[in-house]
Amino acid sequence: MARSSLADALLQRQVASLARVVRIPRFFSPADIEQVGRVERAHHERLGRPREARPGWHTTYLSAGGLFRATVPELHRRLSELRHRVDVSRFDGGDAASASELLRSLNVRCIELHDGRAGGSLNDPRHFDNGSTVTVDVLLEDSFTGGAFGTTEAGGALHEHEFSVGDALVFPSYKYHSVGRITGGRRRTLVLEFWQGDENRCNHRCELIRPRAGEPYLCEDAQTSDGCAGRVSVTLTAPGPLGLGFGFGDAADPENVDASAVGDGRPVRVSVTEVRRGSQAEAHPRLVVGLVLTRVAGVSIGGMSLAEADEVLGRAVGGARPLALGFEQRPLDLTRLRLAPSGETADAGAQPAARRASE
Repeated sequence: MARSSLADALLQRQVASLARVVRIPRFFSPADIEQVGRVERAHHERLGRPREARPGWHTTYLSAGGLFRATVPELHRRLSELRHRVDVSRFDGGDAASASELLRSLNVRCIELHDGRAGGSLNDPRHFDNGSTVTVDVLLEDSFTGGAFGTTEAGGALHEHEFSVGDALVFPSYKYHSVGRITGGRRRTLVLEFWQGDENRCNHRCELIRPRAGEPYLCEDAQTSDGCAGRVSVTLTAPGPLGLGFGFGDAADPENVDASAVGDGRPVRVSVTEVRRGSQAEAHPRLVVGLVLTRVAGVSIGGMSLAEADEVLGRAVGGARPLALGFEQRPLDLTRLRLAPSGETADAGAQPAARRASE
């Protein structure tokens, strides 16, 4: 089976149901689990504790801002290798060469810590991880009752799997899987998903694939229209000034706002530096300082030089209305956080203030 055919097969729920769940006993040691807890504490101290995703269930996105990769790179590497353990033997003979090529091309999509208490569950026998190819679960704590991990097999039967502290389970993301209702105690699991996009740095489960070159696009079976909670779209209707101030930085090094460097023709990142009082922009509460401009009247400004972006903005001021503008939140960067020893708080390190340039 060719790589593209295998990739398509893995994204078919009926076909994915044929694959077995691969269990790797004691993949994590107690020290590994303690490391994950330190990453979780650093995340909470920097971004706050997550809200309840559903009754009895909290999700912390440890991949946010590159945190997990930067602070525990060896754990990240070991976990990333688990994608190669997924069962592809049931897919048209399991062509080893095609499978190896496909699995090498996958990247971590997100790393989530699921913290379940009494009453919590993922009690949907037809749940799957849309847009991802391989999923890995690692059990971090088993001081709970109920909460069994199950998969819906071909034919519709629910199969519950053995799952002990430190164990890793690897399976196709489109294989239906669920967690029964937790009746007592605490169930903590590290969940990784792998896909054909880059690693997600958002503090949520993003559905937007951002290739290194070209336009972002929605993942397979996206459940949202814009793909990312960090995207902001507004439409301005009044003629004349937009009511926004913009700054230009080097797209590859956004902190570099030196005019002589940024103006040399290199791609720039355009950021909102001001939302002017009394302007039409102020009427849009989601327009805030720090947003990154991505589209003007349907035209992507990604890859534009300062002169090109400035020209597009100039035409927009005097152009037709309504005018559609697209923005994204500034990429989150938690790579400078340092993990504290057990029982201490994390050190955020030096956080340089963003410099701004005027249009």
